[in-house]
Amino acid sequence: MTWKKFSALGTEIIISAALKPGEENKIDSAEKEINDFEKRFSRFIVGNELYKLNSSAAGEFEASPVMSDLLREAKGLHEETGGLFDPTIIGSLEDIGYDRSFVAGAQDEETEPVDAGKISKRFAARPRMSELVIDGNLVRKPAGLRIDLGGLGKGYIVDRLADGIFKDVEDFWISAGGDLVIKGNAEGSKGWKVGVQNPNKPEKEIFSVVTKGEKVGVATSGIFKRRGQRGGVDWHHLIDPRTGLPADNNIQAVTAIASSAARADVLAKTVLILGEEEGLRFIDGQPDSACIIFFKDRGLKFSERAFNYF
Repeated sequence: MTWKKFSALGTEIIISAALKPGEENKIDSAEKEINDFEKRFSRFIVGNELYKLNSSAAGEFEASPVMSDLLREAKGLHEETGGLFDPTIIGSLEDIGYDRSFVAGAQDEETEPVDAGKISKRFAARPRMSELVIDGNLVRKPAGLRIDLGGLGKGYIVDRLADGIFKDVEDFWISAGGDLVIKGNAEGSKGWKVGVQNPNKPEKEIFSVVTKGEKVGVATSGIFKRRGQRGGVDWHHLIDPRTGLPADNNIQAVTAIASSAARADVLAKTVLILGEEEGLRFIDGQPDSACIIFFKDRGLKFSERAFNYF
């Protein structure tokens, strides 16, 4: 296996692949594609393509093929989850304190207390994802609509690499901060073993799920990483689009397994926002999907199909 580790997208990227002679440049090409993707679609970079979309007036916006494809996937997943995956939460993220990259520095601020009522009211008045129209590379948007692609971007780019640069590679592992897509087998074994983090001690793994050779996406979404404090109020980045505020229930994290990394990421977020009972009903109703729920009291629960990966 040839492998490489580097930093991008505000996280650690790991690529491992069984490359044939003459394919040695694939991993370097993948690193370049990831870096280019971040420059174009991070909401923290002024002047990039996402910035231009968000700051453009109401009407038509000529998107690149990658952006139009990314927006199309985002809108499809928004509809599939009944709006629980919602890229228009950017205003609430900024209001609670997630207004710059975690790479840029601390997220704690001594400011006026967060006014939850005001945030919810402003969020309810925002333009909706359903109002965004994508026609080829032409995007039509209402006034004031802004989008954060960070909740989908890591999964999207690793899927894009899996279906592009690594399409003809039989065995690989591509991970972007825990959003990963895997295909084939690790050296000397059937499938890949994917370590599942302990959300209370992220540096440790509780157990592993086994992919058994098929191509799958795995993602973990939790409230233990991107979090901070503003005005004496603790916050995390998983916004419940029904309230415009951070999701508030007994779930600490969700690891989801699906047909792609982007889909796994969105399903994990959806289960966490829905909570235990509704979340399990939701994931069990999705084809070829499974999840493991980690609770704040350190308990855990498995969806129906999760046992297929042990």
